[in-house]
Amino acid sequence: MRRGRRETLRPKRAGGETTDQGGCRHLPSCRQETRPFSRDPQGFTLIELLVVMAIIVLLASLLLPALSRAKEKAKVAKVHVELYGIGLALQMYADDYEGQLPPVRVNCNSDLSEHWCQLPIELAAERYLPHSDQGGREANMEDPFDPGHTYKYAAPGPQLLNGEPSSNYALWVPTNFPSLSGSSGKYYTDPKASPIRWILWSLGPKPKSKKSQSTYAPMSSDTWYRRGGDSGVIVRYATRDGMQFKSP
Repeated sequence: MRRGRRETLRPKRAGGETTDQGGCRHLPSCRQETRPFSRDPQGFTLIELLVVMAIIVLLASLLLPALSRAKEKAKVAKVHVELYGIGLALQMYADDYEGQLPPVRVNCNSDLSEHWCQLPIELAAERYLPHSDQGGREANMEDPFDPGHTYKYAAPGPQLLNGEPSSNYALWVPTNFPSLSGSSGKYYTDPKASPIRWILWSLGPKPKSKKSQSTYAPMSSDTWYRRGGDSGVIVRYATRDGMQFKSP
């Protein structure tokens, strides 16, 4: 009788998978798969940082000029409002003093020389304007474009030179008034003859510029501030008949 080959039967599990003595490597759930090694970056590379910095610088270069212009326009608007208020103060002073205006102050060779044509002390003393104890700023209305100094005031008529009465202040006015353009003009010392009663001005965003420091400023419209980024003075004036006008 031929002896048959004995086979070892392996137990079966559900699904037809078999196991052996070596463990469960034949089960799908026990198979191990090799995966490629990967590492998540923990930060930016130097090149990435440089690119981000370059973008920030570019955006800043585009936005900062616009922000600067907006800030300048806000200051210009503030100047126009305050000059309007000072003009009202001058009008009230003149009404209370029989039409007389405060004298113009000019200081030479003194610690107040840089405060030429300062706002009238009389307006502060009579409480038409805020008062300050600082020399040259008794009328405490500071020019936002010229820190430490008031707005400027001039009018043909009485003048105080270094605090003492002097000859009348001479106001230059273009000959083509009321156009006020050009460099041809005339000096007026008599308030009754002058077409301009008084003038107030700020030195503008660039107080040291040629336009702001021009000998034709503030009456010549060629020296006036007109748009963002421009230099020149910001003006409000009254004509002899009391009409008030302002620069752009």
